[in-house]
Amino acid sequence: MRRFAIVILAAAACAAAAAQELRATTEDGRKVLLSPDGKWRFNSNHLAPTVSPDSASPYQPAVKKFSFSFNTNEWTIAPKRDGGEAGKRVFQHKSLPVFGMVISDEMPANNNAMRELIVSNARQTGAETLVLLDETQRVNGKEVGVIRFSANLKGVEFLFSTNYFADDDGNSQVACYTSQSLFSKYQRDCEIFLSGLTIK
Repeated sequence: MRRFAIVILAAAACAAAAAQELRATTEDGRKVLLSPDGKWRFNSNHLAPTVSPDSASPYQPAVKKFSFSFNTNEWTIAPKRDGGEAGKRVFQHKSLPVFGMVISDEMPANNNAMRELIVSNARQTGAETLVLLDETQRVNGKEVGVIRFSANLKGVEFLFSTNYFADDDGNSQVACYTSQSLFSKYQRDCEIFLSGLTIK
């Protein structure tokens, strides 16, 4: 009888452990969470990226409720191109092969529509896309969408990480991207860049 009780307790402990997320660390030191359903995602909770206030420069997107700060010691805003999208600005890291975008306009939307638009725009370029991360985070009390996907265009593989938000006042998305093979190396730099989005 005692042996039977031990087996039952062990089975209950295994079931409880299986119902919770497991934490793991990759070979290059990144933290991941393993879900009971077999899916995994990067654990961004252990990171607290912030833009250093002494080197931060605010960029005001088209919608006044959004603002974006970035480190001017590390990033530069590319000059506007003639005929380019009015609400889009491109950023480039000064020393790393990492790029960023801030896109904003007054068109009302919701987060679900924004997610679909982001993925659809990537596919319209002809790129094969694969969503790797799809979750929400809270920024200034608002639910912000977070999506990370790979995009293979003519044999060149990129990895995009994007934070996005939309409501009746307009929408905004902040993206950071680099080569898929380099993303794990520069993930921290991307997360710091993405953390510059503020929603009033």
